[in-house]
Amino acid sequence: MKKGLWAVLVCVCLSAPAMADLFFDDFNSENGGAYQLNYTGFANWTVLDGTVDLIGVGSPWNWFPAHGLYVDLDGSTGNPGKMLSTEIWLDPGTYTLSFDLAGNQRNTTAETVTVEVVVGAFSQTYSLGRDAPFTTFTETFTIGTAGNYKLSFLGTENRDNIGMLLDNVSLVPVPGAVLLGVLGLSVAGARLRKRS
Repeated sequence: MKKGLWAVLVCVCLSAPAMADLFFDDFNSENGGAYQLNYTGFANWTVLDGTVDLIGVGSPWNWFPAHGLYVDLDGSTGNPGKMLSTEIWLDPGTYTLSFDLAGNQRNTTAETVTVEVVVGAFSQTYSLGRDAPFTTFTETFTIGTAGNYKLSFLGTENRDNIGMLLDNVSLVPVPGAVLLGVLGLSVAGARLRKRS
């Protein structure tokens, strides 16, 4: 009986579809696929307290052609912008946030970016040198209270119109949490069957 239950559980886990992104943005469809300085028309973001530039393909600042369009977090006004995502409903559980950051590719100084899941779920500052290529950062955090949350990226650079570059922001639930839930239900079902 136990071997059969475990076999069913393994089959269910292996056949379960990959977890879908709760949030994903690669910025490639912004502005009809065209770059723009001091861009504010994002579909999934609001820019507060400054400006950001949508650069990459088609722009004079296309250091990473394979990345399409991406965001310079220190726009062209000398005041780095804070990008705040649309609201994302999160149930209690564990989540993985991943995003690509690159150095500014122009200035000699290192730049920094503060990344947050707003309402205190997660906060971290990242710093990369000028020549750093796009690097994927992955952070896992736990939500204790269900609610609407937002992602935030704030360039804390030198206010020189040249900032770190951002691309491919993704938020997904941790699959292990789902599998543990399936396991818990299976164990509870087995106990109920044993009692009856």
